[in-house]
Amino acid sequence: MGFLGKLRGILILLVLLVGGPVMIGAGYNEARDSKALADHGVVTDAVVTEVTWSKKRGSERNFHAKVSFVTPDNRTVDANLSVPTTLGKELRDAPEDKPTTVSVRYLPEDTSTVALADHKDESGFQYGVGALMLLAGIGLLVWRLRKKPEEAVDAQTA
Repeated sequence: MGFLGKLRGILILLVLLVGGPVMIGAGYNEARDSKALADHGVVTDAVVTEVTWSKKRGSERNFHAKVSFVTPDNRTVDANLSVPTTLGKELRDAPEDKPTTVSVRYLPEDTSTVALADHKDESGFQYGVGALMLLAGIGLLVWRLRKKPEEAVDAQTA
């Protein structure tokens, strides 16, 4: 195995061993925020100010909506939300002369935590991906460490 092959193997190992815990942490944050929003989040209508998306292989995806709303204590909150593709296309294609609104849920104690009112908790998926990455990284590390002594013995007998 050449230098680039070894470097690639080390990079993959690092991505798995670092990315796994990062995904588990993201799942934890998602679960915490989703629980708080469901428990005591405030529902309000937000005006959509901009819709962005990406186009990949002829398919439109990754829709984001910039929204703005006013809290009961007259604070204006601006947020950038990830929206489903169908909703993103509807918002994008809406007439510009009529303001478009979406229903959002926010935390009154932390108005930076905003989600669509019908937001689904995705933490289970993130926990699962993180756990798989971490287990794959640990397995790869064990395999590499067990393989090293065999290579050393082979080099001495040659």
